[in-house]
Amino acid sequence: MSYSRDEIKLKANDALNNPATLYAQPFVNYKGGVNGERYTEIVAREISRRVKSDNLAAFRHGIKMITREESYKTASHFELAKQERPAGSNRGEEWIAKEMFGKSFDYIGEVIDFQIPLNNTSNDGAGKIDLLSYNISENTAYILELKKPASEETLLRCVLEVFTYWKIVDKEKLMRDFDIVGTELRKAVLVYENSVAYKDFQDDECEAVYTLMCDKLHVDLFVLGSGGERVIDGYRH
Repeated sequence: MSYSRDEIKLKANDALNNPATLYAQPFVNYKGGVNGERYTEIVAREISRRVKSDNLAAFRHGIKMITREESYKTASHFELAKQERPAGSNRGEEWIAKEMFGKSFDYIGEVIDFQIPLNNTSNDGAGKIDLLSYNISENTAYILELKKPASEETLLRCVLEVFTYWKIVDKEKLMRDFDIVGTELRKAVLVYENSVAYKDFQDDECEAVYTLMCDKLHVDLFVLGSGGERVIDGYRH
C-alpha cells in the first residue's frame, strides 16, 4: 500500500501526541516511500520539525519514567539462562538474549541481564529491556534493543524503541539494583549484519533517521556477526 507525504506526516503528528507509543506505530516500520523520499525519512524529519528544539524536549518529556518498586534484577534469570532453546522456537530474540547472558563482547562488555521488566504494575504496559551490558574498562553500561537475524524492522523503529525504554526506566534505581552506580548509562541498538536496520544505517538515503539517531536521541549502534557470537562493529554518536 502506498501513502502520500501528507498522509505520513499526519500519522506522525497524531502519534507524537503520545510519544511513549510512537515506536510501536506501524508507520515507523513502513518500507518504500513517495517521490524518492522514504517514509521513515518523512517521519524522522517530522519528529525534528514538530518539537523544534535541539534536544527534542517535548518528545522526551512526553515519555514518563516508571519507577519499579521491585528490583530490576531478577534472580531467576540465572536459572533461565541455563535452559536450552527448544527446537523450532519462534521466540528468537528472547532466546538469543538468554544465550548472550554472562558473555562478554567487544564494545558493549559483559551482558549482565536480559528481559528486564519496566512495568511497576500490570497496567503500565511498558515492555522489557532486551539486554543490559557493562563494559568495566570504559565504566559504561548499555541498555540494548536486540533484533533477531534478518530482522525486517527499520532503523527508525529500533531507535525509537530503545530511546523510549531508556526514558521509561528509573536509571538511578537500575544502576543501584545492578551495583553499577557511577556508570555512564547509554542506549544502543544491537542488530545482525543482515538486518534491515543495519542496511538502513549504511544507506545514504537515511540521512534524517541517522541525524535523529545520533545527533538528537544519542543512540549508538552495534552489529552482531551472522553467528551472533561476536559484535563485529560499533558506532557511537
